[in-house]
Amino acid sequence: MAATATKEAQIGVSPLSPGKVAYFSTPAFALHSIPISYALSFPPHIYMFTNLMAASKFRASNLVPRANLERLADTLPKPTMDLLWKARGCHLNALEGFPLFAAAMLAGTYAKVDTRELNFCAGEYLAARLLYSVLYMTVQSEKTSYLRSAAYFWSVGIPFYVLWKVGWKVAEGEKDKQV
Repeated sequence: MAATATKEAQIGVSPLSPGKVAYFSTPAFALHSIPISYALSFPPHIYMFTNLMAASKFRASNLVPRANLERLADTLPKPTMDLLWKARGCHLNALEGFPLFAAAMLAGTYAKVDTRELNFCAGEYLAARLLYSVLYMTVQSEKTSYLRSAAYFWSVGIPFYVLWKVGWKVAEGEKDKQV
């Protein structure tokens, strides 16, 4: 039994699923990528919050937390504030992109876009968002900031691509109904 479970784990088969369907041959990864995408917004926020609390000697307030950066800006060193603003921007950007990605994965699953392609797009989006976040937090020159912008447009293009595929898939289905 243990050898079977290990073999199943290696090929991406869930031992809990009926019929032992390979995980990546279903849209499960595309659907699971939705909460993973949302979770990618947390590290920059946690970074911002913990560093703001440490730098301000715990003067940040939980009563109006979104005002803390503005309220404490004059009391903290500029390089510290710049990093905190970057972390906040990175966090908010992840949240702003999340609805489009979630809609694309749900629509792609509903319209039965090719499972392999949908899962690939989900993984590609997560990789692009991770790269974007790393670049957002680490880029320090105007010249290299355009790499971050490229990663941003790459990540945004993926849900647009999926939604475009969904539109064509739905149109094909409607055409078949009219015949």
